[in-house]
Amino acid sequence: MKKEFVKVNSMEFTKAGKPILFRGMGIGSWLNMEHFMLGIPTPDNQIRKTVKEVFGKETADGFFDCFIRSFISDSDFAFLKKCGVNILRVPFNYRLFIDDQNPSEYKKEGLLYLDYLMDFCENYQIYLLLDLHTAPGGQNPDWHSDNNTGIPEFWHYKVFRDQIAALWGYIAEHYKGKEYLLGYDVLNEPYLIDAPDVLTEFYLEVTESIRKSDPNHIIFLEGDHFAMQFDCIHEIKDENTALTFHYYPTVWEPKLFEDTYDKAARCRKFQKILDQIAGIREKFHRPILCGEAGYDIDKNNLPHTLELLDETLTMFNEAEISWTLWCYKDAQFMGMVYPKDESSWMQFVEKIHQNWTHYKEMGQANELMERIKAWPEFEKATDELCYFMQFRQRGILYRFQTECILKPLIKEYTSEEILELPKSFLFSNCGYYEEYAKLLKEKVLP
Repeated sequence: MKKEFVKVNSMEFTKAGKPILFRGMGIGSWLNMEHFMLGIPTPDNQIRKTVKEVFGKETADGFFDCFIRSFISDSDFAFLKKCGVNILRVPFNYRLFIDDQNPSEYKKEGLLYLDYLMDFCENYQIYLLLDLHTAPGGQNPDWHSDNNTGIPEFWHYKVFRDQIAALWGYIAEHYKGKEYLLGYDVLNEPYLIDAPDVLTEFYLEVTESIRKSDPNHIIFLEGDHFAMQFDCIHEIKDENTALTFHYYPTVWEPKLFEDTYDKAARCRKFQKILDQIAGIREKFHRPILCGEAGYDIDKNNLPHTLELLDETLTMFNEAEISWTLWCYKDAQFMGMVYPKDESSWMQFVEKIHQNWTHYKEMGQANELMERIKAWPEFEKATDELCYFMQFRQRGILYRFQTECILKPLIKEYTSEEILELPKSFLFSNCGYYEEYAKLLKEKVLP
Protein backbone atom coordinates (compact mmCIF):
# COMPACT_ATOMS: atom_id res chain seq x y z
CA MET A 1 0.00 0.00 0.00
CA LYS A 2 1.30 3.44 -0.96
CA LYS A 3 2.26 5.62 2.00
CA GLU A 4 0.66 9.05 2.24
CA PHE A 5 2.72 11.64 4.07
CA VAL A 6 1.26 14.82 5.53
CA LYS A 7 2.37 17.82 3.49
CA VAL A 8 2.40 21.60 3.68
CA ASN A 9 0.03 23.12 1.14
CA SER A 10 -0.11 26.89 1.38
CA MET A 11 -1.49 27.61 4.89
CA GLU A 12 -2.86 24.09 5.47
CA PHE A 13 -1.62 20.66 6.41
CA THR A 14 -2.90 18.13 3.88
CA LYS A 15 -2.89 14.37 3.47
CA ALA A 16 -3.72 12.83 0.11
CA GLY A 17 -4.73 16.32 -0.98
CA LYS A 18 -7.27 16.81 1.83
CA PRO A 19 -6.88 19.32 4.68
CA ILE A 20 -6.09 17.86 8.10
CA LEU A 21 -5.96 19.52 11.54
CA PHE A 22 -3.87 18.10 14.38
CA ARG A 23 -5.22 18.01 17.91
CA GLY A 24 -3.43 16.20 20.67
CA MET A 25 -0.93 16.40 23.50
CA GLY A 26 2.72 16.63 24.38
CA ILE A 27 3.87 13.54 26.27
CA GLY A 28 5.55 15.63 28.96
CA SER A 29 8.68 14.90 30.95
CA TRP A 30 9.64 11.56 29.42
CA LEU A 31 12.87 11.65 27.38
CA ASN A 32 13.85 14.96 28.94
CA MET A 33 13.22 15.13 32.68
CA GLU A 34 11.84 18.50 33.81
CA HIS A 35 12.13 19.19 37.50
CA PHE A 36 8.79 20.89 38.21
CA MET A 37 6.87 18.24 36.27
CA LEU A 38 8.41 15.34 38.16
CA GLY A 39 8.78 17.07 41.52
CA ILE A 40 12.57 16.67 41.57
CA PRO A 41 15.02 19.62 41.72
CA THR A 42 17.80 20.28 39.17
CA PRO A 43 17.90 19.72 35.37
CA ASP A 44 17.84 16.33 33.66
CA ASN A 45 21.59 15.73 33.52
CA GLN A 46 22.06 16.53 37.21
CA ILE A 47 19.21 14.24 38.27
CA ARG A 48 20.81 11.42 36.30
CA LYS A 49 24.27 12.17 37.65
CA THR A 50 23.02 12.20 41.23
CA VAL A 51 21.29 8.82 40.96
CA LYS A 52 24.43 7.36 39.38
CA GLU A 53 26.70 8.78 42.10
CA VAL A 54 24.56 7.32 44.88
CA PHE A 55 23.65 3.93 43.41
CA GLY A 56 26.18 3.23 40.66
CA LYS A 57 25.80 2.94 36.89
CA GLU A 58 23.91 -0.37 36.77
CA THR A 59 21.15 0.72 39.15
CA ALA A 60 20.96 4.19 37.58
CA ASP A 61 20.59 2.68 34.09
CA GLY A 62 17.89 0.37 35.40
CA PHE A 63 16.07 3.25 37.08
CA PHE A 64 15.90 5.41 33.96
CA ASP A 65 15.04 2.50 31.65
CA CYS A 66 12.20 1.56 33.98
CA PHE A 67 11.04 5.18 34.02
CA ILE A 68 10.94 5.36 30.21
CA ARG A 69 9.11 2.07 29.76
CA SER A 70 6.67 2.75 32.61
CA PHE A 71 5.83 6.31 31.62
CA ILE A 72 4.41 5.37 28.20
CA SER A 73 3.02 1.97 27.32
CA ASP A 74 0.28 0.35 25.25
CA SER A 75 -2.30 1.27 27.90
CA ASP A 76 -1.45 4.95 27.55
CA PHE A 77 -1.91 4.82 23.80
CA ALA A 78 -5.22 3.02 24.16
CA PHE A 79 -6.37 5.83 26.45
CA LEU A 80 -5.11 8.55 24.10
CA LYS A 81 -6.90 6.90 21.18
CA LYS A 82 -10.08 6.79 23.24
CA CYS A 83 -9.71 10.54 23.82
CA GLY A 84 -9.60 10.98 20.05
CA VAL A 85 -6.19 12.65 19.69
CA ASN A 86 -4.35 12.30 16.40
CA ILE A 87 -0.94 13.68 17.38
CA LEU A 88 1.64 13.28 20.15
CA ARG A 89 4.49 15.77 20.50
CA VAL A 90 7.52 14.14 22.10
CA PRO A 91 10.33 16.18 23.67
CA PHE A 92 13.72 14.48 23.76
CA ASN A 93 17.14 15.40 25.13
CA TYR A 94 20.14 15.53 22.80
CA ARG A 95 22.01 13.47 25.41
CA LEU A 96 19.81 10.55 24.42
CA PHE A 97 21.97 10.39 21.28
CA ILE A 98 25.19 12.26 22.09
CA ASP A 99 27.73 11.53 24.81
CA ASP A 100 29.54 14.83 25.43
CA GLN A 101 32.73 12.88 26.16
CA ASN A 102 32.46 10.79 22.98
CA PRO A 103 30.43 12.85 20.51
CA SER A 104 31.68 11.10 17.38
CA GLU A 105 29.42 8.05 17.88
CA TYR A 106 25.68 8.12 18.52
CA LYS A 107 24.39 6.20 21.51
CA LYS A 108 22.11 3.25 20.78
CA GLU A 109 19.52 4.39 23.34
CA GLY A 110 18.35 7.22 21.10
CA LEU A 111 16.77 5.25 18.29
CA LEU A 112 15.94 2.38 20.65
CA TYR A 113 13.54 4.49 22.72
CA LEU A 114 12.16 6.49 19.80
CA ASP A 115 11.49 3.26 17.88
CA TYR A 116 9.66 1.96 20.96
CA LEU A 117 7.41 5.00 20.73
CA MET A 118 7.10 4.99 16.94
CA ASP A 119 5.76 1.44 17.03
CA PHE A 120 2.90 2.55 19.30
CA CYS A 121 2.16 5.53 17.07
CA GLU A 122 1.92 3.32 13.99
CA ASN A 123 -0.21 0.74 15.75
CA TYR A 124 -2.69 3.36 16.97
CA GLN A 125 -2.38 5.66 13.93
CA ILE A 126 -1.43 8.66 16.06
CA TYR A 127 1.06 11.02 14.46
CA LEU A 128 4.39 11.59 16.17
CA LEU A 129 6.07 15.00 16.23
CA LEU A 130 9.68 14.74 17.38
CA ASP A 131 10.76 17.75 19.43
CA LEU A 132 14.41 18.45 20.24
CA HIS A 133 13.93 19.93 23.70
CA THR A 134 17.59 20.43 24.59
CA ALA A 135 20.76 21.23 22.70
CA PRO A 136 24.44 21.24 23.73
CA GLY A 137 25.13 24.29 25.88
CA GLY A 138 21.42 25.05 26.12
CA GLN A 139 19.42 26.94 23.48
CA ASN A 140 17.79 28.98 26.24
CA PRO A 141 18.82 29.74 29.85
CA ASP A 142 16.15 27.67 31.59
CA TRP A 143 15.98 24.22 33.19
CA HIS A 144 13.92 22.67 30.38
CA SER A 145 16.87 23.01 27.98
CA ASP A 146 18.92 20.99 30.52
CA ASN A 147 21.01 24.10 31.11
CA ASN A 148 23.30 23.99 34.16
CA THR A 149 24.53 27.58 34.04
CA GLY A 150 21.72 29.84 32.85
CA ILE A 151 23.84 30.82 29.82
CA PRO A 152 22.50 29.74 26.38
CA GLU A 153 25.89 28.72 25.00
CA PHE A 154 24.35 26.91 22.02
CA TRP A 155 24.30 30.29 20.28
CA HIS A 156 27.91 31.08 21.23
CA TYR A 157 29.56 28.05 19.60
CA LYS A 158 29.09 26.91 16.01
CA VAL A 159 30.38 23.45 16.90
CA PHE A 160 27.21 22.86 18.96
CA ARG A 161 24.95 23.90 16.09
CA ASP A 162 26.86 21.69 13.66
CA GLN A 163 26.39 18.78 16.07
CA ILE A 164 22.63 19.22 16.08
CA ALA A 165 22.33 19.71 12.32
CA ALA A 166 24.16 16.39 11.87
CA LEU A 167 21.99 14.70 14.51
CA TRP A 168 18.79 15.70 12.73
CA GLY A 169 20.21 14.28 9.49
CA TYR A 170 20.90 11.00 11.28
CA ILE A 171 17.39 10.85 12.74
CA ALA A 172 15.79 11.76 9.40
CA GLU A 173 17.68 9.01 7.59
CA HIS A 174 16.22 6.48 10.05
CA TYR A 175 12.60 7.71 9.97
CA LYS A 176 12.24 8.93 6.38
CA GLY A 177 9.78 6.16 5.47
CA LYS A 178 7.49 6.34 8.54
CA GLU A 179 3.99 7.40 7.53
CA TYR A 180 2.90 8.29 11.08
CA LEU A 181 5.83 10.55 11.72
CA LEU A 182 4.48 14.07 11.18
CA GLY A 183 7.87 15.69 11.24
CA TYR A 184 10.72 17.35 13.08
CA ASP A 185 10.30 20.19 15.59
CA VAL A 186 13.88 21.38 15.13
CA LEU A 187 14.52 23.24 18.40
CA ASN A 188 12.33 23.92 21.43
CA GLU A 189 11.99 27.50 22.69
CA PRO A 190 15.13 29.32 21.52
CA TYR A 191 15.96 32.43 23.56
CA LEU A 192 18.73 34.97 24.14
CA ILE A 193 20.24 34.45 20.70
CA ASP A 194 23.36 36.62 20.57
CA ALA A 195 23.34 37.42 16.83
CA PRO A 196 20.26 38.40 14.78
CA ASP A 197 20.79 35.98 11.88
CA VAL A 198 22.15 32.93 13.65
CA LEU A 199 18.75 31.26 14.15
CA THR A 200 17.86 31.51 10.46
CA GLU A 201 21.30 30.22 9.50
CA PHE A 202 20.93 27.30 11.89
CA TYR A 203 17.50 26.42 10.52
CA LEU A 204 18.85 26.46 6.95
CA GLU A 205 21.65 24.09 7.95
CA VAL A 206 19.27 21.69 9.70
CA THR A 207 16.89 21.77 6.74
CA GLU A 208 19.71 20.89 4.36
CA SER A 209 20.82 18.05 6.63
CA ILE A 210 17.32 16.57 6.86
CA ARG A 211 16.54 16.94 3.17
CA LYS A 212 19.64 14.95 2.15
CA SER A 213 17.65 11.82 2.96
CA ASP A 214 14.08 12.79 3.85
CA PRO A 215 11.87 14.76 1.45
CA ASN A 216 8.72 13.35 3.03
CA HIS A 217 8.25 14.86 6.46
CA ILE A 218 7.47 18.38 7.62
CA ILE A 219 10.14 20.53 9.26
CA PHE A 220 8.74 22.70 12.07
CA LEU A 221 10.46 25.93 13.08
CA GLU A 222 9.97 27.78 16.38
CA GLY A 223 10.50 31.49 16.92
CA ASP A 224 12.71 33.38 19.36
CA HIS A 225 11.68 34.35 22.92
CA PHE A 226 10.49 30.87 23.87
CA ALA A 227 8.72 30.29 20.51
CA MET A 228 6.65 33.47 20.60
CA GLN A 229 8.50 35.94 18.35
CA PHE A 230 9.19 35.21 14.68
CA ASP A 231 10.77 38.41 13.42
CA CYS A 232 14.16 36.67 13.52
CA ILE A 233 13.02 34.32 10.73
CA HIS A 234 13.37 36.21 7.47
CA GLU A 235 12.65 33.62 4.81
CA ILE A 236 11.54 30.00 4.47
CA LYS A 237 12.69 28.36 1.25
CA ASP A 238 11.83 24.73 1.90
CA GLU A 239 8.32 23.98 0.59
CA ASN A 240 7.50 21.41 3.26
CA THR A 241 8.24 23.59 6.31
CA ALA A 242 5.69 24.87 8.85
CA LEU A 243 5.83 27.08 11.95
CA THR A 244 5.08 26.18 15.54
CA PHE A 245 4.53 28.54 18.46
CA HIS A 246 3.87 28.26 22.21
CA TYR A 247 0.97 29.89 24.04
CA TYR A 248 1.36 30.60 27.76
CA PRO A 249 -0.39 33.92 28.44
CA THR A 250 -0.69 33.32 32.19
CA VAL A 251 3.08 32.81 32.51
CA TRP A 252 3.78 36.28 31.19
CA GLU A 253 0.73 37.92 32.80
CA PRO A 254 0.08 35.92 36.01
CA LYS A 255 -3.03 37.91 36.93
CA LEU A 256 -4.82 36.25 34.01
CA PHE A 257 -4.65 32.98 35.94
CA GLU A 258 -6.52 34.30 38.97
CA ASP A 259 -10.04 32.91 39.22
CA THR A 260 -11.29 36.37 40.24
CA TYR A 261 -10.21 37.89 36.91
CA ASP A 262 -13.18 38.96 34.80
CA LYS A 263 -13.87 36.15 32.34
CA ALA A 264 -14.90 38.36 29.42
CA ALA A 265 -11.84 40.56 29.87
CA ARG A 266 -9.60 37.50 30.08
CA CYS A 267 -11.04 36.04 26.87
CA ARG A 268 -10.41 39.33 25.07
CA LYS A 269 -6.84 39.33 26.34
CA PHE A 270 -6.33 35.68 25.37
CA GLN A 271 -7.62 36.44 21.87
CA LYS A 272 -5.40 39.49 21.47
CA ILE A 273 -2.30 37.54 22.45
CA LEU A 274 -3.19 34.69 20.10
CA ASP A 275 -3.87 37.06 17.20
CA GLN A 276 -0.47 38.69 17.68
CA ILE A 277 1.32 35.34 17.42
CA ALA A 278 -0.91 33.58 14.89
CA GLY A 279 -0.39 36.33 12.33
CA ILE A 280 2.72 34.42 11.26
CA ARG A 281 0.43 32.11 9.27
CA GLU A 282 -0.44 34.89 6.83
CA LYS A 283 2.98 36.55 7.00
CA PHE A 284 4.86 33.43 5.93
CA HIS A 285 1.95 31.78 4.11
CA ARG A 286 2.55 28.58 6.05
CA PRO A 287 0.42 26.38 8.31
CA ILE A 288 0.95 26.79 12.05
CA LEU A 289 0.73 24.48 15.05
CA CYS A 290 0.63 25.47 18.71
CA GLY A 291 3.20 23.09 20.14
CA GLU A 292 2.48 23.91 23.78
CA ALA A 293 -0.43 25.41 25.69
CA GLY A 294 -1.57 24.57 29.19
CA TYR A 295 -2.10 25.65 32.77
CA ASP A 296 -1.15 24.56 36.28
CA ILE A 297 -3.77 22.26 37.77
CA ASP A 298 -5.06 22.87 41.28
CA LYS A 299 -6.91 19.70 42.25
CA ASN A 300 -8.98 21.76 44.67
CA ASN A 301 -10.07 24.13 41.90
CA LEU A 302 -10.15 21.92 38.81
CA PRO A 303 -13.10 23.75 37.17
CA HIS A 304 -10.99 26.90 36.92
CA THR A 305 -8.20 25.15 34.97
CA LEU A 306 -10.74 23.47 32.72
CA GLU A 307 -12.38 26.82 32.01
CA LEU A 308 -9.01 28.23 30.91
CA LEU A 309 -8.37 25.20 28.71
CA ASP A 310 -11.85 25.43 27.23
CA GLU A 311 -11.39 29.11 26.36
CA THR A 312 -7.99 28.44 24.80
CA LEU A 313 -8.97 25.43 22.72
CA THR A 314 -12.14 27.13 21.55
CA MET A 315 -10.01 29.96 20.15
CA PHE A 316 -7.63 27.52 18.46
CA ASN A 317 -10.47 25.54 16.88
CA GLU A 318 -12.32 28.64 15.68
CA ALA A 319 -9.11 29.83 14.02
CA GLU A 320 -8.44 26.33 12.60
CA ILE A 321 -5.09 26.13 14.36
CA SER A 322 -3.59 22.71 15.08
CA TRP A 323 -2.45 22.18 18.68
CA THR A 324 -0.82 19.90 21.24
CA LEU A 325 -1.55 20.57 24.91
CA TRP A 326 1.12 20.53 27.58
CA CYS A 327 0.92 17.86 28.86
CA TYR A 328 -0.28 14.26 28.95
CA LYS A 329 1.36 12.97 32.14
CA ASP A 330 3.39 14.33 35.04
CA ALA A 331 3.62 14.28 38.85
CA GLN A 332 0.42 16.24 39.50
CA PHE A 333 1.38 19.62 38.07
CA MET A 334 -0.02 20.13 34.55
CA GLY A 335 -0.68 16.59 33.36
CA MET A 336 -4.05 15.03 32.60
CA VAL A 337 -2.70 11.71 33.89
CA TYR A 338 -0.70 11.43 37.13
CA PRO A 339 0.63 8.97 39.75
CA LYS A 340 -1.81 8.57 42.60
CA ASP A 341 -1.24 10.26 45.97
CA GLU A 342 -0.37 6.97 47.65
CA SER A 343 2.19 5.98 44.99
CA SER A 344 5.84 5.71 45.99
CA TRP A 345 6.77 8.49 43.53
CA MET A 346 4.32 10.99 45.01
CA GLN A 347 5.43 10.08 48.52
CA PHE A 348 8.98 10.83 47.37
CA VAL A 349 7.84 14.15 45.89
CA GLU A 350 6.01 15.07 49.09
CA LYS A 351 9.30 14.76 51.00
CA ILE A 352 11.12 16.93 48.44
CA HIS A 353 8.41 19.58 48.52
CA GLN A 354 9.11 20.16 52.18
CA ASN A 355 12.27 21.95 51.02
CA TRP A 356 11.90 22.66 47.31
CA THR A 357 9.35 23.58 44.67
CA HIS A 358 9.78 25.15 41.26
CA TYR A 359 8.15 28.37 42.44
CA LYS A 360 10.27 28.50 45.59
CA GLU A 361 13.38 28.17 43.40
CA MET A 362 12.26 31.06 41.20
CA GLY A 363 11.57 33.17 44.28
CA GLN A 364 15.01 32.44 45.73
CA ALA A 365 16.72 33.41 42.46
CA ASN A 366 14.80 36.68 42.34
CA GLU A 367 15.60 37.35 46.00
CA LEU A 368 19.30 36.92 45.24
CA MET A 369 18.97 39.45 42.43
CA GLU A 370 17.27 41.92 44.74
CA ARG A 371 20.14 41.61 47.22
CA ILE A 372 22.68 42.27 44.48
CA LYS A 373 20.66 45.21 43.21
CA ALA A 374 20.60 46.64 46.75
CA TRP A 375 24.38 47.19 46.58
CA PRO A 376 24.89 50.88 45.72
CA GLU A 377 27.08 50.25 42.69
CA PHE A 378 24.35 48.09 41.10
CA GLU A 379 21.25 50.04 42.05
CA LYS A 380 20.77 51.22 38.45
CA ALA A 381 20.57 47.66 37.14
CA THR A 382 17.52 47.35 34.87
CA ASP A 383 14.69 44.88 35.38
CA GLU A 384 15.70 43.29 32.08
CA LEU A 385 19.26 42.68 33.30
CA CYS A 386 17.96 41.22 36.56
CA TYR A 387 15.60 38.94 34.64
CA PHE A 388 18.47 37.60 32.53
CA MET A 389 20.78 37.16 35.50
CA GLN A 390 18.28 35.33 37.71
CA PHE A 391 18.68 32.35 35.38
CA ARG A 392 22.36 32.24 36.38
CA GLN A 393 21.40 32.39 40.05
CA ARG A 394 19.24 29.32 39.50
CA GLY A 395 22.28 27.58 38.02
CA ILE A 396 24.01 28.12 41.37
CA LEU A 397 20.95 26.91 43.26
CA TYR A 398 20.95 23.63 41.31
CA ARG A 399 24.22 22.63 42.98
CA PHE A 400 22.90 23.42 46.44
CA GLN A 401 19.68 21.54 45.66
CA THR A 402 21.71 18.50 44.63
CA GLU A 403 23.91 18.41 47.73
CA CYS A 404 21.40 19.57 50.34
CA ILE A 405 18.05 18.16 49.15
CA LEU A 406 18.15 15.56 46.40
CA LYS A 407 21.20 13.51 47.28
CA PRO A 408 20.46 13.19 51.04
CA LEU A 409 16.90 12.12 50.30
CA ILE A 410 17.67 9.40 47.76
CA LYS A 411 20.31 8.02 50.11
CA GLU A 412 17.41 7.07 52.38
CA TYR A 413 16.29 4.56 49.73
CA THR A 414 17.73 1.14 48.95
CA SER A 415 18.55 0.16 45.38
CA GLU A 416 15.46 -2.03 45.31
CA GLU A 417 13.24 0.83 46.46
CA ILE A 418 14.71 3.25 43.93
CA LEU A 419 14.08 0.80 41.10
CA GLU A 420 10.42 0.57 42.14
CA LEU A 421 9.79 4.34 42.07
CA PRO A 422 9.29 4.73 38.28
CA LYS A 423 6.57 2.07 38.23
CA SER A 424 4.28 4.69 39.79
CA PHE A 425 3.96 6.10 36.25
CA LEU A 426 2.47 2.91 34.79
CA PHE A 427 -1.01 3.73 33.53
CA SER A 428 -2.44 1.05 35.80
CA ASN A 429 -0.94 2.88 38.80
CA CYS A 430 -2.14 6.32 37.71
CA GLY A 431 -5.26 8.37 38.01
CA TYR A 432 -6.54 10.94 35.55
CA TYR A 433 -8.89 13.91 35.55
CA GLU A 434 -12.06 12.60 33.96
CA GLU A 435 -13.35 16.12 33.32
CA TYR A 436 -10.11 16.96 31.50
CA ALA A 437 -10.37 13.84 29.34
CA LYS A 438 -14.00 14.70 28.53
CA LEU A 439 -13.08 18.25 27.53
CA LEU A 440 -10.19 16.99 25.41
CA LYS A 441 -12.45 14.60 23.55
CA GLU A 442 -14.96 17.35 22.90
CA LYS A 443 -12.28 19.64 21.50
CA VAL A 444 -10.53 17.11 19.28
CA LEU A 445 -13.86 15.98 17.81
CA PRO A 446 -15.86 19.24 17.57
